[in-house]
Amino acid sequence: MNIFTNNLNSKIKYEYLITQTCSNIHIGYGIDNNYARCCASSISSFCINNPGRNFNFHIMSKDLSTVNKNRFKQLAQIYSINICIYEININTLTKLPTQVHLPIATYFRFILPLVLDNVDKLFYIDADILCLQNADDLFNINLDDNIIGAVPDLPWMNKKRNKALNLKNHIYFNAGMLIIDINKWNKFDTFTKVLQVIQNNPKNFRYLDQDALNIVLTNHIQYLDTKFNCIDINSISQKNIILLHFAAHPKPWNIAFPISKICNEFNKNIYQYYENKTPWKNFPLELPKNYKEIKIYAKALRYNKQYIKSLYWSLKYFINKI
Repeated sequence: MNIFTNNLNSKIKYEYLITQTCSNIHIGYGIDNNYARCCASSISSFCINNPGRNFNFHIMSKDLSTVNKNRFKQLAQIYSINICIYEININTLTKLPTQVHLPIATYFRFILPLVLDNVDKLFYIDADILCLQNADDLFNINLDDNIIGAVPDLPWMNKKRNKALNLKNHIYFNAGMLIIDINKWNKFDTFTKVLQVIQNNPKNFRYLDQDALNIVLTNHIQYLDTKFNCIDINSISQKNIILLHFAAHPKPWNIAFPISKICNEFNKNIYQYYENKTPWKNFPLELPKNYKEIKIYAKALRYNKQYIKSLYWSLKYFINKI
């Protein structure tokens, strides 16, 4: 089970936390280069809205550039926090299924508890999640005898995935935010079980590791309030949102976001506010990087009545898809 702890390519520590105490909060991310900027924005949002907390941020990464590593070092200095970057040999994961928007880094959430076996509790956070206010209610949650704490997914997703996965008497959760009891997680051999489930029948897993985790940990979950992983801002009073999850596409750092249907008065400037508090300040919005993002951009242009430009990007979509 500890194969990964012995196969770290590197472990880089940026330690600027002034005081180390038993009350340190451990937050983990799994990213590649494409998600470095939003991971930094997520980190800044936690620091800004929880100034009295001692944070240790753990980043499991793949092919993170030297430039981005240096920016994370600057981020640690700005907020007087600890950031540890783990680069790991992923050869044992290369046969696992991936998708355009679900790269190999999505499995990193399962490896972090193996590497951090000296930590009691880990808050795993998707890099596209922002903390909008004080998160003491989250940090103080007791999991009792459960392995994880998680937020139920949207009702339509719950119905759809439970049917697809043949899950009975189960509430399907979104794995973008997990509170992990590391000792219980490792003792249950969660990582091995998740890999086995996916490898046995990968075609059934539309959401890959999230689907598998719902199967493996059913009956071992403490369900949490929507405010701790809000995907649909219409499902909750906006003033109560603690963690806002930009789960849909386009993402707020994409050029399509400001002209898309999902951009509104509440969320249009939130991401930019926190990114501007990082070394990624004033970075331009990103152009589409793959055929799916091209399709999303063309759709957003059409929604914004930029028909000629939309047609141009639609043609690019068909060419790239072919």
